[in-house]
Amino acid sequence: MSHTLKVDDMTIPYEIIRSKRKTYGISIAPGGKVTVRIPLRGSERFAVSMVESKKNWIAASVLKLRQVEPYSSQKEKSPAQKRLETIYRNGAKEYIPKRVSYFARMLSVSYGTITIRDQKTRWGSCSSKGNLSFNWRLILAPPQVLDYVVVHELCHRKEMNHSKRFWELVESIIPDYAAHRKWLKDNGNQLSLTLPTPAADHSIHIFKDSDSQIDD
Repeated sequence: MSHTLKVDDMTIPYEIIRSKRKTYGISIAPGGKVTVRIPLRGSERFAVSMVESKKNWIAASVLKLRQVEPYSSQKEKSPAQKRLETIYRNGAKEYIPKRVSYFARMLSVSYGTITIRDQKTRWGSCSSKGNLSFNWRLILAPPQVLDYVVVHELCHRKEMNHSKRFWELVESIIPDYAAHRKWLKDNGNQLSLTLPTPAADHSIHIFKDSDSQIDD
């Protein structure tokens, strides 16, 4: 069944499909097509409410996969550019804390507040008190790269350094972290609203089970 999601001035169509599964899932394919898959006897009302609760992240992901690049390199942001940035920022505020919670459980660590900032030279940080800060532009990166940054900062809850033990801990959660670290080094300066986003070659998947965990 076809539905639509309103996010500011965006209208995003999506389809709900029933299938033999136990979980509710959202997938966003290249081009920005949104599909919601639910159990055969699942609640369509619950599926709609799930989509609504994640609308900011969905909107940011759709824009990313559509490769939207509507702005020039002008220094002054237009009203349209400001609206788009707000959508991305809200998407980051919605999505990043869920990834922090997911990986914190894997690492058996606690953390304090989570802040989403507009940082110029830093992707993330972890204070001695366990407060975490992340750059909102990570929402423009491939999901695996964002996960690497989250794990990197959470590992500082056990190792407040970049020692061999620290990197071994990162590797225990993200075995191919070096590739994601290199991607960020090579492409990080392109994560901007005024430059084309590096091409995505995969769908984005969100799966929701009974405890509201989100996995890619």
